[in-house]
Amino acid sequence: MRNRTRGLLKHDLLWGVGLGAAAVASTQILTWVGLGLTHWTWISINVLVVVFAVLGGRSLRRRLAAAPSLAQAALLIGLMILVSKVIYQAYMFVYINVVDPTWVDMVAEVSDAQLRAAGTSEERIASNIADFRNQWRTGYIFSLGIVRYELAHLILGFGTITVSAVRPWRRSSRQASAAAPGDAPNR
Repeated sequence: MRNRTRGLLKHDLLWGVGLGAAAVASTQILTWVGLGLTHWTWISINVLVVVFAVLGGRSLRRRLAAAPSLAQAALLIGLMILVSKVIYQAYMFVYINVVDPTWVDMVAEVSDAQLRAAGTSEERIASNIADFRNQWRTGYIFSLGIVRYELAHLILGFGTITVSAVRPWRRSSRQASAAAPGDAPNR
């Protein structure tokens, strides 16, 4: 039993590492093609969460040789999202502090220009820029930065894995049909 639990934890952690690496790769590719500051970054990460939830759920289902319980599915999604967020936030920390230390300033300038063009008040612009800069402080990146996006991805991932891997309604209908293979349904 203990080895099985360790095996499942290792399975879940590996899927988290995979999701984190895929999120980093997609973000970096989008940055290289000039779309790193657009909504495409968040769309790609949400798509990756869905894809990894489906594939991780299927892998878990094969590993268990049965549909996972809701607790096993929740553990997979929870560990997968947590590990991937830590990896992604570590990447962003390295990116904004080592690779491109001017990134935060550049994004703040672009945002400032867009807000001014939209006719936003000076107080609102100053507040938005200050909030943006605070999001990229080291303490925030590894605390609230993880929680901020993790909740949405947990909901998205758990909903996806529940539909794709657990599917309690399909299992119960199969069990009912297996219990009475020759019976015709009453209409």
